[in-house]
Amino acid sequence: MKNLLRSEFYIKFLFVFIFFTPEIQAQENNIVDSDTILLVSPKEKKQASSLLNLAKSYQNKDQKKTIKYANESLLISKRIGDQLNIGRANIILGDAYIISGMFDKSEEHLEEANNIFSTIKSEKDEAELYGHMGELYIKTSRYDEAEEYYLKGLNISKKIKDNNKIAWAMNNLVACHSYKGEFEKAKNMAFEALEMAGLIKDNNLQINLHVKISDLIIRENGNVNEVNLHYDKALEIAEKVNNPRAISGIKIQKAVFLSQKEKYKEAENYYLDALKICEQYGYYYRIILIYNNFGISYYMKGDYELALNYFSKAMEVANTTGNKEQKAKINEYIGMVCFEQGDYQKTIEFFYKNLNFYETIKDKYSLSGIYNNIGEAFLLLGDLKKAEDHYQKALSFFKEIKEQKGTSISYLNLGMVKVKEKKYEEAVSYLNQAHDGFSKLELSQEIIQYYNAMAECSQSQKKFDEALDWMNKVMKKEDELEKFQKIAIESYTRLGMIYYELQEYEKAEMFFQKSLKSSIEMKSKKEIKDNYFWLSKCYEKLNKYDKGLVYYKKYSIIKDSIFNLNKIKQIADIHIKYDADKKEKEILLLQKEKEYQTILFNSQKDELYRVNLEKDLERERKERDIIQLKAARKQSEIEQLGMQNNLQIAEKEIKNNQLSIQKSRLARELLIRNIIIGGGILILIVLFLALMYYKQRLKTQKIIARKEIEAINANINGQEKERERIAKELHDGIGGNLAAIKLDLSKLSNSSDYELQKVIKNIDGTYNEVRTLSHDLIPPKILKTSFEKLITDYLNNLSKTCSFTISNDFYPSSRFNQITDKIKIELYRITQELMNNIIKHAHADQVSLQFTMINKRIKFIIEDNGVGFNIENKSKGIGLNNILSRTKLLNGNMHIDTMINRGTIIEIDIPA
Repeated sequence: MKNLLRSEFYIKFLFVFIFFTPEIQAQENNIVDSDTILLVSPKEKKQASSLLNLAKSYQNKDQKKTIKYANESLLISKRIGDQLNIGRANIILGDAYIISGMFDKSEEHLEEANNIFSTIKSEKDEAELYGHMGELYIKTSRYDEAEEYYLKGLNISKKIKDNNKIAWAMNNLVACHSYKGEFEKAKNMAFEALEMAGLIKDNNLQINLHVKISDLIIRENGNVNEVNLHYDKALEIAEKVNNPRAISGIKIQKAVFLSQKEKYKEAENYYLDALKICEQYGYYYRIILIYNNFGISYYMKGDYELALNYFSKAMEVANTTGNKEQKAKINEYIGMVCFEQGDYQKTIEFFYKNLNFYETIKDKYSLSGIYNNIGEAFLLLGDLKKAEDHYQKALSFFKEIKEQKGTSISYLNLGMVKVKEKKYEEAVSYLNQAHDGFSKLELSQEIIQYYNAMAECSQSQKKFDEALDWMNKVMKKEDELEKFQKIAIESYTRLGMIYYELQEYEKAEMFFQKSLKSSIEMKSKKEIKDNYFWLSKCYEKLNKYDKGLVYYKKYSIIKDSIFNLNKIKQIADIHIKYDADKKEKEILLLQKEKEYQTILFNSQKDELYRVNLEKDLERERKERDIIQLKAARKQSEIEQLGMQNNLQIAEKEIKNNQLSIQKSRLARELLIRNIIIGGGILILIVLFLALMYYKQRLKTQKIIARKEIEAINANINGQEKERERIAKELHDGIGGNLAAIKLDLSKLSNSSDYELQKVIKNIDGTYNEVRTLSHDLIPPKILKTSFEKLITDYLNNLSKTCSFTISNDFYPSSRFNQITDKIKIELYRITQELMNNIIKHAHADQVSLQFTMINKRIKFIIEDNGVGFNIENKSKGIGLNNILSRTKLLNGNMHIDTMINRGTIIEIDIPA
């Protein structure tokens, strides 16, 4: 069961995590296109777009921040009715919740985006959306739906001739081809997409494809060095672009691969590195996978308490995410531990509960494992027929998904059943097929189990010497047995039984004692029970009846605690209930089909009656229409005669009325013309006066604005001159005096005069501080230094004396080093003023500065997580007024977003 658990976990993990890795890196698209639609509120649209950009920037780093900013953008977009940005925010949220393992929330957001883009045509957004929807359906084992959406994304990408999106769609489809067992097709497509990724220089896509190629090589049992080459290349690119999302994914996958190759210590190091990243950035789905794999490792080593501890941690995370698939998988692992601890009833309950769930979602990979596990439980219970049925179902699924290791383990288990049934030829046939698979995959642990099985087969036929030969092969690998106590226990117990049959009771007792010691360490009740039984028999043969009786009593006590008739009945009832539920579902399905056929027949009968009735009504309607037509014709002739007389009278009256109407129309037209002429003249006079007033007002505003700018310039020039004067005074006056004092004191001092040396050291430090301050105040220092270095040096110096952490980012950094001196000086002064305000008032522990230049506009965003302030009640002090003045001087604008206890975001936007 342990081999199968490990095999089934790796298979499921590799398919859901490795193959389907749009998750490793979100596809790169420009989230915000400000020219797509026009909004009522440009300011709020701009804010929503900025938040979307922030969310996108954290998408591969910090899912918590991604969700925060995307949600804020979504709220603003909904308020102003910006459907395009609503759709885009939902796509980002859907992707973030996939990474966090919250699949229900992810589906809500992606479905909302799908509804929006079904009405608003944006093909680039649709292509990205379908990629994420495919990934979600892969994670929830809905493979057909996943392939459908991946193909939709590929078709749209080809239509719009977007090579980047075509390559991503091909990357996604590699997973679907592999799921179908089309490995060659998957591999060819992966290499083709990798070549395209290199041409378009998409690092994230290259990461995905290197990982997928590694897994395809693993599944074909290819060259280990080639596998490591692609993993290492993917990790190198991920670290180069600083993508923690990709780094954590690759490390987990490398750990899985190393575990398969039984390099457990190396695998553990990779898992721990990945766990730190996942916990830091909120990658909950991956945290569950890591905890599960740690649990499996300790389970394989026989440390069931630690295994349960890790499975419990995984369940805690799964409960917070609401991930049903992961909950089912963890329950299955817990059931395996219960099996080893002798709680078979609980084991069967867990297995059948999960079996129902996996059948509902049609998850072939999980079904193959659960059928094998249930088979092993029934084998232990002695129900060989049910055990064989379940092993055969597992074998069928393993063959369908082309999983060689699982197939070989199923052959091993079927061989064990045939040994119990004493059908030795069939048993050897199954066991040899298992051995061929294990040898091809170089699985030493499973080969030891094959030796054990062959030994049992020989022992069952009373061929004890042959059985001993098989067990000697096992003992040659005793070093490996120490890693896996479960296999060691089985091997020692088997040797004890063989020596018992050969009447070498002392040797038998020695191996049973070794097996018992390991069984007690593992706390495995079944193995403890078996060893107590055999030890009691050995001591009886050795005439040590007291010891034999003690062990027999222990055997009886533990046997009753594990297994009694009532538990057997309960386990049987669980199986019967499962079969009954299955049959009941089939009966209900047949009843529904019968009802449908009855309804269909009745509806057809009713339809025939309705058609006949409509024909009768139509015939009667036509007859009625003919009679009515004849009557109407006669009535029409009578009315025509009367109308001719009335027409002649009416013509005379019309002529008289027309003359009166013409006279009144002429009078009205004359009046209207006079009114229009007079009104037009009046309107022209008003418009002329309004135009003159507007020109005068515009002229006045220009004069005021010019004066305002001149005043600001004068103020800032005055400040710079005053800074220069103070700097010179500090440097030439105080600095010179301090240097002279230091020189005089140095002449008076000697090396033993400690106090005087201390004073000199303090004067030297003060002199350096005065010198640094004077240099910072003088603009030429600013002008000679690149903007990025100027700001970075300033923040680095500041961080040495402040209690908060400071981060900054320039994009693109090369363009910032080309800005004018005027902008450089003003932005530097604004940064100094803002940092002074944060130091004095914010009480923050994190400050972030972002400088971006897009479309010849410079955006400076500074954010802190301090106490914030009420912008309505806060009057603008000198600091904020200085910042606003400098911003106006640069023809820019400033926006403050703050709230009490929520921190502050200040955005400054100026032309480059």
